Amino acid sequence: MWGGTGLGAESGADMPIRVRDPGELVAILPALIGFHPRESLVLIATGGPSGRRIGLTVRVDLPPPEHVEAVVADAVRGLLLDHPHAAAVVVLSERTAGGGPPSVELAAAAVVGLERQGVSVHAAVWAASTTAGAHWACYDPCGCSGVLPDPACTAFAAAVVAGGQVIHGDRAELERLVAPECPDRIRRRERLLVARLDRAAHRADLGAACAASATAVPVGSAVVDAAVTAAAEGRLDLTDEKVVDLACALGDLAVRDAALQHNIGPHAAAAEQLWTALVRTMPEPDVVEPAALLVVSALLRGDGGLANVALDRAERAWPGHRLTRLLRTAAGAGMRPAQVRAWLLGSTPEPASRSAAGEGRSTGSVPPHSR
Repeated sequence: MWGGTGLGAESGADMPIRVRDPGELVAILPALIGFHPRESLVLIATGGPSGRRIGLTVRVDLPPPEHVEAVVADAVRGLLLDHPHAAAVVVLSERTAGGGPPSVELAAAAVVGLERQGVSVHAAVWAASTTAGAHWACYDPCGCSGVLPDPACTAFAAAVVAGGQVIHGDRAELERLVAPECPDRIRRRERLLVARLDRAAHRADLGAACAASATAVPVGSAVVDAAVTAAAEGRLDLTDEKVVDLACALGDLAVRDAALQHNIGPHAAAAEQLWTALVRTMPEPDVVEPAALLVVSALLRGDGGLANVALDRAERAWPGHRLTRLLRTAAGAGMRPAQVRAWLLGSTPEPASRSAAGEGRSTGSVPPHSR
């Protein structure tokens, strides 16, 4: 089933790299989605002028039999947002107890679902894992099979890492990056934040309330700018008072929107370090703002895996938060980092509201004034 000319992938530096066989395609999945997937269905869009350039990648957990139809339909809808010419279907799972290929019905449903939408399938393969030496085989009667090269040694992974991406061991490792740490400390900071608000004259608007507080240190953009500078200089120290100051500052929509620009500024890496630290140590629901900023930073780097776990964190903290809803739409729409940057610079419109599924190194856009 695999085309003899292979597929073309682009690294973070937009350098074209040839993927020559299904085994190599499976091996680059961790670089495409940001972590080593397990027990997963992965759909990979291809398009571009040649029709074979790798585009949006959608990953979902393997569903139970009764949910195969719904999960496949949702994953296919997500992939169609990239308007693919064709696609590849990959299942990551061990052989069945009888020694046969896993999830045959799921793979077949994915192929049928794509072809019904006019999307031809280059390959439908399975692999036990994405580790070096793992066995892979084609679902097609062609009998193609082999072992995976070392994912860390592929040209694509090398280019991605050189571009600043991090490939995590699994999704749980990604989730730990945004998980709350030290619950006692977070509760203490929540009490301090509430006390500051109680001293303010206007409690309805978080940003205005904190700015009005007689005990607040300088707030707003200056507070955020100073924290980003401190991170860039290796002296970030998030004391209780500084976290409360930042919660107050980012609660002002104008300040939050200005903070988005740090993601494309000279200290973008330091800004992401700050957003990540705040996501782990700021109380809810205020943590939604640094979580959204982290989503934007990840999308600008094409890191859809991190973007999705940060979105999950934001949605748990504040269900219905408008910026988070728009970012979820954008993350599923497969927008490229260049498009995200254009949105931040104000040269592209707000993305249309639409739904998508899965996760991967898809990218998104960032609307201003959208709390």
